[in-house]
Formats: sequence, C-alpha cells, structure tokens
Amino acid sequence: MKRLKYYTGHIAIFTILFSLTTSLAFAQTGKLRRERGQFTIFSDSATATAAEYMLHLEMAYQKIDSVQNVSKLGPEIMLIGERLTESDSIVHFVEESLVKYEETLNLRNLEILKILLQDAEHDLHRYNETFKETDDRLTKLRTEIRGLRKDSVLRQLFRDSLSRKKFLPQLKGLRDRRRYTDSLLTNSLSTLHKMKTQASAGSIISAQLMNQLNNRLSMAGKKVFQKEMNYFWEKRTATTVGENLSEVFKEEQKALKFYYSNSSENRFVRWLLGIAFLWWITRNLRILKRKGQIESLITYDISHLSRQPIISALAVVFSIAPLFDLHAPPAYTQFVQLLLIITLTFMYKKQWPRRLFKFWIGIVALFLVFSFINHILVPSFWQRSLIIILNVATVALALLFRKALPRDHTLGRFIRVVLMLVVVMNILAIIANISGRLTLANMLSMSSVLGLTQVIGLSALVKILIEAVLLQIHTSRVQQSLSNTFDPAPIIQNFRKPLLGIVLLIWIVVFTANLNIYDALFDGISSVLNAEQNIGNTSFTLGSILLFFLIIWVAHFLQRYIGYFLGDIGDDEGESLAHRSKLLMTKLVLLGAGYLLAVSASGLPVDKITIVLGALGVGIGLGLQNIVNNFVSGIILIFDRPLKVGDSVEVGSHAGRVKEIGLRSSTLVTTDGADVIIPNGDVLSQHIVNWTLGNTYKRIDFEVSITMPKDKDKDAVIRDIKETIKETDCVLKKREPSVLIESITDNELMLKIFFWCEDVYKEDHTRSEVRYQVYRALKDQGIDSK
Repeated sequence: MKRLKYYTGHIAIFTILFSLTTSLAFAQTGKLRRERGQFTIFSDSATATAAEYMLHLEMAYQKIDSVQNVSKLGPEIMLIGERLTESDSIVHFVEESLVKYEETLNLRNLEILKILLQDAEHDLHRYNETFKETDDRLTKLRTEIRGLRKDSVLRQLFRDSLSRKKFLPQLKGLRDRRRYTDSLLTNSLSTLHKMKTQASAGSIISAQLMNQLNNRLSMAGKKVFQKEMNYFWEKRTATTVGENLSEVFKEEQKALKFYYSNSSENRFVRWLLGIAFLWWITRNLRILKRKGQIESLITYDISHLSRQPIISALAVVFSIAPLFDLHAPPAYTQFVQLLLIITLTFMYKKQWPRRLFKFWIGIVALFLVFSFINHILVPSFWQRSLIIILNVATVALALLFRKALPRDHTLGRFIRVVLMLVVVMNILAIIANISGRLTLANMLSMSSVLGLTQVIGLSALVKILIEAVLLQIHTSRVQQSLSNTFDPAPIIQNFRKPLLGIVLLIWIVVFTANLNIYDALFDGISSVLNAEQNIGNTSFTLGSILLFFLIIWVAHFLQRYIGYFLGDIGDDEGESLAHRSKLLMTKLVLLGAGYLLAVSASGLPVDKITIVLGALGVGIGLGLQNIVNNFVSGIILIFDRPLKVGDSVEVGSHAGRVKEIGLRSSTLVTTDGADVIIPNGDVLSQHIVNWTLGNTYKRIDFEVSITMPKDKDKDAVIRDIKETIKETDCVLKKREPSVLIESITDNELMLKIFFWCEDVYKEDHTRSEVRYQVYRALKDQGIDSK
C-alpha cells in the first residue's frame, strides 16, 4: 500500500511537469508563427487577423459573383429548347404518318420522311452534345461553390463568436449570395436535365423509326414494279383509301412546312448567288449605258441580259435550285419548278417563234395537270383513262416540239435527246398504267415532264452565262478604249463544252432524284470511288485520283481564260493591252495553288511525294536542264519585267511585238505576221532592245534630195519643212524635228530629216505620211524633190 502511494505520487508529479512543458512549447511556437507571419488558411488552431478574414471574404464574394454570372443558361440553350420542340414534332409526324398511311405511302413519300427524320436525328445529336458540355460546365461551377466550405479561415470565423459579430453584415450577404447562386445552378441544371431527357427520348424514338423506314423503303422499292391495282380492263375492287385524301394533303403540308423551316440555309445561298449575278450584269450594263455603247450588244447577240436582266437572274436561280433541294417534298419541288416555268415563259414570249411558244404552253399545261394527278392515291377508271390520254398528248407534244425546235438553239441536240426520252418514258407509263402499276406510271410521267422543263431551263442557263461572259469582255474592252470588235465564236466554243458537262451532270442528278434512284446511285458510285486501293505500300482511292485531275483541270481552265474577264481575247495589238503581263502572275498563282490543292486533296503521303521530288531532281540533273532553265527564266521575266506583252522589242535577230510570255517560251509577232516562239532561256541570255519599256516614242529619219531655185532661201525652206512635219499626225510635238544637209551638188541639196513618232507601232505609217506632206509642201513652193 505504501509502495502504491509512492508510485502514484511520482506519476502525478511527472504528469504536472509534462503538461506545463508542453503548454509552454506550444505557446512559444504559436508566438513564433504569428511573429514570422507564417499563418496559413489550412490551419485550424491558429487565430487569423481581421485583415485575413476580410481577404478571404472578398475572395469568396468574387468567386460567388463569377459563378453567378455564368450559372444561367445562355440564349443558345434556350433557342435549342425551342428547336427541340420542332424536332419532336418532326419525329411525331413521321411516327403518325407511318401508322396512319401504312398502305398509301409511296416510295417518294417514304424518302421524304427519311430525310426529315435524318435532319431531326442530326439536330438531336447536336443538341445532346451541347447539353453534355453545358452540364459539365454547370457541375464544375457547383463543385467550385462547395469548395468554399473547405476554407479553414472562414470556418474559424464562423466558430469565433467575437470576430463573427464584427463581420456579421458581410457573412449575411455572403450567405444570401451563396443561396441565390445555388438556386440558380439548381434551376439551370433542372431545366437542362429536362431538355437532355427530351432529346435522348427523341433520339431513341427516331432510331426506331429509322429502322422501320429502312425496312419500308426496301419493300417499297420492290413494290414499284409489282401490280398494285387491277388491270385496266378489269373491274375495280372496293376500297376506302380514297376517303383519307384530304388528310394526306394536310400531312403533306406539314412535311412541306418542316422542310421549309429546315432548309433556310440552302435558300439563302441560292438567293445570294442570284443577287451577286444580278449585280454583276447590271453593273456592266450601267457602264455601257454611261459610255453610250449599249446598242453595241446587238453585235454579240446579248439579248437576254440586255432586255431582261432581272428575269435572267431569276432563271439562273431557279435552274440551279434543284441541286439545293434534292430531297425536298414533291410539292416543294413542283412549286420551284413552276417558278422556273413562269420565268422561262416571260423570257421566251417575245423571243421564240409563235408555233414553238404554243408548244411550250402545252408543256406547261401538262406539267400542271400531272402535278395535280400525282397526288391522287387510288385513281378511278376514268382518272386512269385521263392519265393515259395525257401520256399520249405528252408523246405527241414532245415530237412536235422536237420538230419545231431550231437547229441553232442552245443545247438543241441535248434537248432533242431528252424529248425522245420523254416519248419513251410516257409509253412505258401507259404500259405500267394498263398493267396496274400506278406508282411506276405516275413516277415516269411526272419525271418526264420535270426532266423536259429542267433541260429547257438549263439551256437558258447556258445561254445566259455565255452572254454574261461576252458582256464582261465587251465592257472591259470599252473601259480600256478598245473600240475594235471581237469574234465571239471562239469564246463561245471555249465555254460551251465545260458548261455542257456541268449542265449534263446537273440534269442527271435532278432526273435521278425525281425517279427516286439518286441515293442508291450515289451510294453505289461513292462506294466505288471511296474504296481503298493498294499498289505496293501506297494506298489511294479512285475518288482522290479523280479529284486530283479535276482540280488540275479547273486550275488550267481558269488560268487560260481568266484574261477574258479583263477584256483580253489574245489577238489585240497595241500598248493598251500591257496589263496582260500582270495576268501572268495571276496565272502562275492559280497554277501553283491548283497543284498544291490537288496534291492535298489526293491524300498522297508527304513522304511519297518527297521520293517523287527526289527522283524528279535526278531527272532534272540528267536531262531536263533546258526545260527547268526556260521555266525559271519565265518566272524571272514575269517578276523582273524587262519586257511585257505588247512591247516592241528586238531579241537577237528577231524583231516584233510581244504577243505572249509563257512559263516555257515567249512569242513575238513580226511585221510580216509570223509568230516567232523563243525559249525564255534564250530571251534572257541575249541582248534585249525594248522600244516601249519607258515610252512609245521612236526617232525616224529619211533623206530627201531637193533642187533649190536661186530665189529661195535655204533657211526658209528648212523652216517650212519643220513646220510641215510638226503639223503631221502621230509626230511628237514636244521634240523639235531636225533637218541636216548631207551634201551639196550645184543647186541640189541632200537633206536628212529627223523627227520623233508618238507611237512606235505606227512608225511606217508616220514615215510615209511625213514624207508625203514634205513633198506636197515643197511642191507648193515650186521645189522639186526626190
């Protein structure tokens, strides 16, 4: 017991001493930290100063304010919310159409529903991506707000009742702002989650509907060639499908409305092109009118643009419109085609022969009737009979129109081929109608009429575009005071073939779209062109190779004919076409950019191109020195410009006017009319005499032998000769002529006359005129000359 008391007393004493020592140590450490300014916001035991409390409160206010400013949903999200409702309407419309009109939806209608659904799916996918980005951003903001609670200084301030009283207004304001910000974030996230759920549900339904549409399309494509109704001579079975005709029209109007609202970008681009084209032609017409040259357009047969510029621009817009609306509803396609027909009717009313224009009116009437009949789902016997009569009328009208079409009509041969195709298609439509294949019959009938009106519109497009090029050339030449006319036939020929290729491609695309085979044809061609081909270790596609050559062809075409737009047709003479030298730089840039773009588009690996360039370098070193020398010399001629197109020069033993400076060679036209082609390397390696580098002046001299009468003063005769020379045209007035005496024999004087010609290109003419005027002046004074 005594031993226990002994140990207990020692332990108590030891505990008291340890406690005192530890307290002193912590007090000393805290004092050192406060003295050294080593207080941190992560310390819970230290006591912060009022300034530190205020600093952390200010930081919290700034953080909450910044989060509050960006926690609201932006206008783009709210706009997506409105568009989301429209996408849901499209999905609901497709779903209703598939249920209500399961038996009556034809191939064309199913294609339209698929396009609408694809647009809705694309929009829904884009909306989901935007919703995900916004949700991640808002969640991050909420995490930042919650992170303020981990601030140890602010927690200490809330625990310290004495300090809390000092900062009570600030703490209360901070709490209110945090609650308001939390409320904003919660509301934004709630609204966003509702939109996200709606978009996800729409995506799921649209995916299911797309599978149904694909199945229905595969079956509808087969049903086109199957018997749908009784043979023409058989009795019609009872059906109630016709009762839903009015509802089908309403549903078609809905499809038209949805498509119209989703295709505003296409219409904007189309009308922007039309406005730019109208501005271009009206600008040129105003320039010609201001210079009094508007009547000269008759020489180049520029009739459409000079008489009807607005109608011509509309014809361009409506002719290319189907390219922007390949998957439009039938009603929309027919409406745009009707606008084209109305435009062509106004254009051709006074230009076509009366008989041909009557046939055109008949085609317009057939278009209107077929457009209406195309909406009849299940026609009666009499309606089928009327369709057959219309097919027969179309065949007869196509043959008459083909016979009356002038031989020289733009794209006349192409139009005749299409007219024969119209005849064949309508005969097939009659056979399909009789055999009960109404969908096929309607498709063939409507597509034939649409194809005919489209090709006539495209012929007008080609004529208008060629007139626009001729108008630009003529306007540029008038602005440069080039009064001589030019032959439009070569220019028309140069542009006709490329335009014919483009027009043929447009017509095929539109025609196959009307037959509902464009997508299948496009997919088949795309699979062939995009299939990867391998030669050794190099992989490529036929599409990339085709694109490579297409870009190169376009670059060469532009660099060859870009001068047309500056009035340069390549066969003019004189100083006024000196701007042709400036075109060389543009042509060089076009070719360089074209080849670089072609190589980039081809998808060829850069390392393979490096190998090719290395091999090319070896070839250059072995046998292509002259070609590269001429090419580099051509670039030097373009940039250094010791001579330019139109200059009168002497290069070696050749003299003439510079007709062309190419990348490999340059061409001189001699006074005899011969074209001398000189390699550019030879041009730079020889002395060049350029008579027109600084000016177009040239000094001319000739000798005259005169017999001086005794009563004539020599100085007076020389003075009269000088005055006569000055009064002659093309003589430079600011430089005094010179008359020198070469020799004297009895009464004969040999005079050498010097004067300056204003234009070196008129040297021979000026020399002849001055010689004649001097002869006449001496003759009037009774002085013989020879």
